[in-house]
Amino acid sequence: MLPIYIVCHASCEPSSYLCAYFDKNNILYKKINALNNDLNSLDITAVAGLVFMGGPYSVYENRPWLKDELQLLQKAIDADTLIMGVCFGSQLISKALGAQVYKAEQMELGWHMIATDTERLDHLHPLKLKKNIEVFEWHEDIFSIPEGAIPIFSGTNHENQGYLSGNILVMQFHLEMTEQMVDEWLKKYHWCLPGPSQSVQSPEQITQDLHKHLNDLHKQADTIYGWWLNLKQLKTEEKKG
Repeated sequence: MLPIYIVCHASCEPSSYLCAYFDKNNILYKKINALNNDLNSLDITAVAGLVFMGGPYSVYENRPWLKDELQLLQKAIDADTLIMGVCFGSQLISKALGAQVYKAEQMELGWHMIATDTERLDHLHPLKLKKNIEVFEWHEDIFSIPEGAIPIFSGTNHENQGYLSGNILVMQFHLEMTEQMVDEWLKKYHWCLPGPSQSVQSPEQITQDLHKHLNDLHKQADTIYGWWLNLKQLKTEEKKG
């Protein structure tokens, strides 16, 4: 069984609930750090899939490891690899697919409702979600929808929240949050948090009823992660047919 590689960009950007989901479903995975040049030795033919996580960066910054990561991503896209992107990872993928990535007029932070539109997926691989779901947001940059991609998630503050492009699932929001991660992010980045607004919640708002928020979030995560993993199985069966 080949592993799914989880590409991280910061020590405080773990893929905590994603790893928990993989563990409870006996899915082999490995975590690597893009900033440590771990990507240079990665063989695309030896992976079952790639997950690009978040991080406190922008795709338009001049960072030496970004070029290597985009090159790896392009190889994976060309090889029709199963790919998922989260927040900064979603912006990397969008850039690789030819979409625009740019800074939003306002940051989006905290628990927000987004709309789901899965009808166009029914003939490919049905995704069963409520019309509106609550997710955790923490980002300043946003992306346009690449040509040919199917928009799935949309928000009030920032419209484009996620899409499917072939075997690639992109999500601007975070399904992988845990109580520890919320606490760590609020402490580490408290200095750069803007004041409360329609798109930005205060730390007190974010942590109120946190256990319930996370339980609901993880239910959505179970559905979406499982659906994404089945894309590869469907592709394999399609090739056999």
